[in-house]
Amino acid sequence: MTYSVIRVRATPGASRSGHMGGVVVVAGIAVAAWISFGRHLFGIGGDLTIIYAATLGVIFAALLVFTGLAVRRTARRGFETRAITYVFFLASGVIGLLLGLTLPDSTPRGLQTIISGPTQPALDIAIGIANPLGVIGIATAIIALVLSIRDSRGRITLVESWGDEDDGARVDPA
Repeated sequence: MTYSVIRVRATPGASRSGHMGGVVVVAGIAVAAWISFGRHLFGIGGDLTIIYAATLGVIFAALLVFTGLAVRRTARRGFETRAITYVFFLASGVIGLLLGLTLPDSTPRGLQTIISGPTQPALDIAIGIANPLGVIGIATAIIALVLSIRDSRGRITLVESWGDEDDGARVDPA
């Protein structure tokens, strides 16, 4: 028995435009902008905005934009993007939106978040939730990127063949 590996196109020869990849890119930039500058929409932007933009905003933007480009490449090559890839992308986006709500910023009234303002204990709870949201959001964005790159390479299928080609090579010692 011999095995061979082949790449299979989901829709042979039919490449698509890749509009969904463009949607993913735009959504990724929007999530990164929300994380970086969303507090300014509520009048509580402060000194930490530059730090958030240079760290979390850049990381989320890079991961989600590259995910969108891989989704676009997948469609243009005629392969399918699996649903699990979109699930991880959406999870990262939703977690990014929640992160933007709970990130504290330094204002003249002290630390504030969008959902708590300066009031205690809501402020401490929001700050406590922000760190795990950031870690989980980046992790899901990385998973979405890896899955989208795998999707862009196509599906691999293992093909078995039953043949007697090895039997002809045997020589009878008699």
